[in-house]
Amino acid sequence: MPVTTDKPGPYAPASAIMSIVERHRNKGLPSVVDGDTLARAGISDSLIARTLYALIALDLIDEDGKPTPVLEGIRLAPEAEYQARLAEWLNGAYEDALAYVDPATATESDVRDAFRTYKPIGQQSRMVSLFFGLYAAAGVVQERAKPAPRKSSNGAAARAKPPAAKPAAAQRQTPLRTGGNPPGSGAPKIDGLPAPVAGLLASLPAEGAGWTQKKRDSFMATLGAVIDFVYPILSEAEAAAVNEPEADEDDDL
Repeated sequence: MPVTTDKPGPYAPASAIMSIVERHRNKGLPSVVDGDTLARAGISDSLIARTLYALIALDLIDEDGKPTPVLEGIRLAPEAEYQARLAEWLNGAYEDALAYVDPATATESDVRDAFRTYKPIGQQSRMVSLFFGLYAAAGVVQERAKPAPRKSSNGAAARAKPPAAKPAAAQRQTPLRTGGNPPGSGAPKIDGLPAPVAGLLASLPAEGAGWTQKKRDSFMATLGAVIDFVYPILSEAEAAAVNEPEADEDDDL
């Protein structure tokens, strides 16, 4: 299932995706991967929703959270074939973009142009970073160097400002985790919903806890992307056909 413009593009950090791939390869994953699984694997709370979505979009887990044959094939690959299997997976996942760029020779600008029609538009730079990061893990491209520390006007490396102390109320809040029923979140686990949707809804803060405008906007953007992925937009005719109730066997008698 290649990544195309029909659905939002994945934009989780490559390190998060590869940590799940390697965890399955070395330790195995549960039969259903959800937000709790990612939290136990060390994925930070702020990245769980987009990582869960990216795992689906890249065909590593299905919409029910079950590991796909692609992920299982990577797990079973001998060490000598591991990177080749990763490249094979990525060539299938990014088949649409590879019609325009060759990851082995493309510049960042080339790849950005290949993703220019993908949504959400504001996350295209992260889509590019994920693309390069995953192909670096597959040995197709070199790991991109991290930016050098910013220097002050006198030539010395600028020191990062220490984080401001959090208000006492914020310090008392329990960190959130997507999926399941984390202590203090107050978010029930909803049966019957696809794993990505249920996991994202479970990441809401406890009632009355509140959140910043930035976190709220990020949540709403991710929710829209996940909803569009899980529930594709249909024409009136398609919707009528999909939602038409099945006839009972006795109706034909």
